[in-house]
Amino acid sequence: MDKYCVILVAMGGPDNIEDIRSYLYNIFSDRAIIRLPGGAVLQKPFARLISRLRYKKVQEHYGLIGGRSPLLGWTETQAAHLEQILQAEAPATRCYVGMRYFRPFIDDVVRKAYQDGFRRFCFVPMYPQYSTATTGSSYTMAAKALRPLTGAQATFIKDYHDDEAFIGVLRRYISENIRPDETLLYSAHSLPQKFVDEGDPYVDQIMRTAQLSAGGRQYVVSFQSRTGPVKWVGPDTIVEVNRLLEDPSRKLFIVPIAFVCDHIETMYELDIELKTLVPQGSADRIRRMPMFNDDPALAQALAGLVRERMMSHAQV
Repeated sequence: MDKYCVILVAMGGPDNIEDIRSYLYNIFSDRAIIRLPGGAVLQKPFARLISRLRYKKVQEHYGLIGGRSPLLGWTETQAAHLEQILQAEAPATRCYVGMRYFRPFIDDVVRKAYQDGFRRFCFVPMYPQYSTATTGSSYTMAAKALRPLTGAQATFIKDYHDDEAFIGVLRRYISENIRPDETLLYSAHSLPQKFVDEGDPYVDQIMRTAQLSAGGRQYVVSFQSRTGPVKWVGPDTIVEVNRLLEDPSRKLFIVPIAFVCDHIETMYELDIELKTLVPQGSADRIRRMPMFNDDPALAQALAGLVRERMMSHAQV
């Protein structure tokens, strides 16, 4: 097989409290994820305003989970696992990590890999389900960085929401952690409804992942992390959790279905904030599935996707 590199891509997160404002600005500036009113011309002024208004509260949230996002560290660990697996068959393979909204930025990592001598690139999302707002936005940045690089060829893995190996890992995590008396609730990051209306496959893929991984159990799907003055996909996780907990005998097991590693949405929104928004005495009836984080089983599943695409020389 030719020499190639793999770049794991994710949203990213701030390294420290002081970086949160610029991180928020980067997110709100991107019309691929949030289309603020006023069109593209006013997007950046709105983003500057919103990040200035929100950053102190978000700083408090990050302060409760250690003052920084753990996402980069976990993604780098998965990249190390993946590199070790792939090098057993192709010793020259290297794995990098690129983030959409914070360092190390995807475009910088593409240029670094090119400088390191790589001409064949395989991009793998840390989002199992495809959306133009996440994987699509990340790949747009990657493609732009690749364009001026002579001889660069790229393979983009769009999703693995129904991949047999990935579903197997997720199903095992559910089966090993859920208790017989708990209701299975999948929580996914929400998406502006406009994206779905325009044909974005994200919600359909969330539903498919839930169906395949539930193992025949009954389940509920909800959506979290709504931000900005737009209509978002529902039902909302907070609303659904409170509805389900109206039954005093019900206990919930929450699976963050759109994430593979811990970050602010799991460690703060689900582990901390959610438990303050349910009736008094109900918080102890909520548990969350641990994320894959440093488990090499995730890297093994990703390795299968990379082998299939790179060995077939599939280009997108």
